[in-house]
Amino acid sequence: MIGALKRAYANFRGFDEAGSTVPMMDGPLKPNTLLDGGEILLSLPQVDNLVSTAGGLVCSSGAELLALNWPDRAMPLAVAQRRAFEAPITCLASDGGKGLAIGLDGRGLLIQGGRHDGRRIDALQDRPLNCPTAALFLDADTLVVANGSADNNAEAWKRDLMGRFASGSVWRIDLSTGPGAGAKMLARGLAFPCGIAAGDDGALLVSEAWRHQLIGLDPARGGQSKRLLGDLPAYPGRILHAADGGFWIALFAPRNQLVEFVLRETGYRRRMMERIDPAYWIAPSLAGGASYLEPIQGGARKKLNIMKPWAPTWSYGLVLRCDRAMRPVTSLHSRADGHVHGVTAIAEADGRLLIAAKGSGAIVGLTLSEGQA
Repeated sequence: MIGALKRAYANFRGFDEAGSTVPMMDGPLKPNTLLDGGEILLSLPQVDNLVSTAGGLVCSSGAELLALNWPDRAMPLAVAQRRAFEAPITCLASDGGKGLAIGLDGRGLLIQGGRHDGRRIDALQDRPLNCPTAALFLDADTLVVANGSADNNAEAWKRDLMGRFASGSVWRIDLSTGPGAGAKMLARGLAFPCGIAAGDDGALLVSEAWRHQLIGLDPARGGQSKRLLGDLPAYPGRILHAADGGFWIALFAPRNQLVEFVLRETGYRRRMMERIDPAYWIAPSLAGGASYLEPIQGGARKKLNIMKPWAPTWSYGLVLRCDRAMRPVTSLHSRADGHVHGVTAIAEADGRLLIAAKGSGAIVGLTLSEGQA
């Protein structure tokens, strides 16, 4: 009875009793057009997993691993070498030398080069490594990997969000031991962990996308966690430790009040997932505007056939800069009408910040001073 009265009063006064609000982008997250002002260094469909290695820059595009050539910083990037794998590449991590950890959707993780060349990890303590979303070498023999979901592969991330799954986990793997041994679970029950970085205090920073937060895991205390940054207006993904201290965070899609509402409407959400193609769900996206069947269109988004920068949108471009204490300092945006949407990876190289926008299929370059303005 009391609950019904509270809901009726909330409806009468216009309160958000359901809790479906989304934080405003303000302060260090105030919208700008810095990403759109960057130089497009390479156009590549589905570009992802941009990593700086000892041998140069590498990235992925679907199931292909690409080595990038950048001999003249005044010129765009070029693809120097390609290698195809049996499944889409979902994460990359460099050991600082010749070793590269390659996550494969539904197929586990493969080590290429270095002292563990050819090592394949497809299970952790008899649990399938079906959704490797992020990896980090602590040293040449120690690898930390995030399994985004035990229920869905990485390509089914929309289903994982809209199904309200929270079966992700983080593991530390001792590569010097034999296959199947040396894996220790640091955390479980996570809502799609998809970014890992090492903190200055020895803790691990993990982005938990569906809970819109970053947490810290303390390996010395069995993976004890604490919230470092929460209630973000977008879904956080990969984390890069900046060369001069602090962190860069890629936020791959914006939160939306309509999506937050649908997540609470169980019956509607289930019918939508059963009957409609995922491309047309009321759900976030890495890119939008490809079809007239997509929701949220018309006068609320366009005027005189021009997209409003402030329009409600399924896709967005957003990079957040935080200091060493994980406090937001500044951010880089590509708004609703921009062309650098779905940012999934960040790298630093030769004094420049490189941003891989999977949704828009482009690598954009900015000077570090521009990124920290």
